[in-house]
Amino acid sequence: MKDKTTATKAKKPIYKKWWFWAIIVVILTTAFASQGVKDGFEDGVKDTISSTEQQTTTSASGKFIEDVKAAIQGAINSKEESITDVVLKDGDLYISVDLSKANPLPLTTEDLAISRTGSITDAILELTDYDIQWKTITIDFGDIGKVTNSKDNVKENELGGRYFPSENFILK
Repeated sequence: MKDKTTATKAKKPIYKKWWFWAIIVVILTTAFASQGVKDGFEDGVKDTISSTEQQTTTSASGKFIEDVKAAIQGAINSKEESITDVVLKDGDLYISVDLSKANPLPLTTEDLAISRTGSITDAILELTDYDIQWKTITIDFGDIGKVTNSKDNVKENELGGRYFPSENFILK
């Protein structure tokens, strides 16, 4: 009887195993197939980008405006104050606020407008996914005046919250 150590066959090298070649075939087939699909896909995408680009921009702007309206509702006293319009045009996010029915005491109407500017812009700055949509934010309080802030003026506090410095809130 032969010794078990001499009876064991020498292991075949991995490249002589059938499953090794099956894996290689699958990998190569996938690589070549993806390349062909990718080229055709890219050509099709290039043709349709120009036609859908404006629709996407309009759709993204509409979603942005909806999200801004929802975010800033909590930034005002809805009983006496109202957001009358939110418009995005040429990178300027323009928000009209009516404070005519508001009783600002003990503040002045101007101080109330400055306070609401901070509340409104803080809420908008939380919508970081839309930063590409706007360059400036203008809050218009009608006869009281308006405040405009540029994206370049955005600061970040120690907790990572973004804000416009209050010294930039100048009614014009």
